[in-house]
Amino acid sequence: MRSRKLNNAINREDQAEAVDSLNAADRTTCYPHQSWTADCADQHTPGGTGRGIDERIDLDYLRGNQN
Repeated sequence: MRSRKLNNAINREDQAEAVDSLNAADRTTCYPHQSWTADCADQHTPGGTGRGIDERIDLDYLRGNQN
């Protein structure tokens, strides 16, 4: 069961993303896993879900900053 704090954060970020005031790569919550991004960052790969990615390499990939 999700905590109230996590539930509120997910809902707030979902709403912000829906009206384009939050970039999906800047979320602190992970929509697919319904968790904090830090708790599931190892489950994401570059170019993966595009939502809730917390690892720097994934953010760089999504923003086109690959080396």
